[in-house]
Amino acid sequence: MWVAQWNRLPTRNRLARWSPVPDKSCLLCGTHDEDRDHLFLRCSFSEQIWKKVTRRLGHRPFLFHTWTALLDWLHLKDRTSSLTLRRLAVHTTISKLWFERNNRLHNSRSSTPMIIFKDIDRTIRNSIHTRKRRRKFRNLMSHWLRFS
Repeated sequence: MWVAQWNRLPTRNRLARWSPVPDKSCLLCGTHDEDRDHLFLRCSFSEQIWKKVTRRLGHRPFLFHTWTALLDWLHLKDRTSSLTLRRLAVHTTISKLWFERNNRLHNSRSSTPMIIFKDIDRTIRNSIHTRKRRRKFRNLMSHWLRFS
C-alpha cells in the first residue's frame, strides 16, 4: 500500500518511461493504459470489486476516480463503517488487485472479480480473527458481516 500511495509501483505506464514497452494496456481490462489510478480505481474490472467492497462496508456502491478521492474517503468520520475496517478493506483490495495483475502478467492466470472478492473477504475475516483481542478489532467481524 505504501508503494501504491507514493505511485511507485512498476505499472506498464511507468515502465514505458524507462524503456520501450510493447504494450501499455491494462492487464485487467485491456482497454486503457495501465497507471495506478486506472488499475486500482477506474478499470472496469476493479470497479466491480470496489462496488462489492463498499456494499459490504454498508455504503451504497460508489466508485473512486482518483487516488485523492480514495484517501479522502478513508479519512472521513463515518458511523457506517469504522476507520480501521475501511483501512483494512482498502489495503486488502489494493493488494489483491496488484496480485491479480501480476498473476496475469507472470503466470498467465486470471480470476473473476467474484473470486477476487471472495479472497478479499477471506483475508479480511482472517485479519480480524487474528487480532480479535485488540480493542480496535473487537467488533469488526460483526460490522464486516452485517451487510453480507
